Amino acid sequence: MKKKKGFTLIELIAAIAIIGILAATLIPEVTSYTVNAKNTKLRSEARMLLNAIELYNASVQGTTNGELNANTQISDLSIDANNPNATGLKNLIDKLTEKNSELLNYTINELKALVEEGTLKPVANQN
Repeated sequence: MKKKKGFTLIELIAAIAIIGILAATLIPEVTSYTVNAKNTKLRSEARMLLNAIELYNASVQGTTNGELNANTQISDLSIDANNPNATGLKNLIDKLTEKNSELLNYTINELKALVEEGTLKPVANQN
């Protein structure tokens, strides 16, 4: 009688079970890495935006328009277009608008909390 080559059903089920266990443990790990990367990117963009705002505020100190209100959302900021330092800030806000960045919904104070403490603004429920 010829000896048959191949895997038994039990061996195949055991292999599938092992693959399932590995997938169940690795998927949450990978997901947490992507969330951490997204938060790090958001924090980095917030730091750039906050630096541009601070530069702009320093350039308008003592003028009639004055500094930007720290409780105004980034998307609602009114920037003095005649100020040479406004160009960088305006360009950065335009880029964030193109990317539909969630930073546009932050206030300056919330940006500071994000940069200094990593505090994310809660995402509004879409229901």
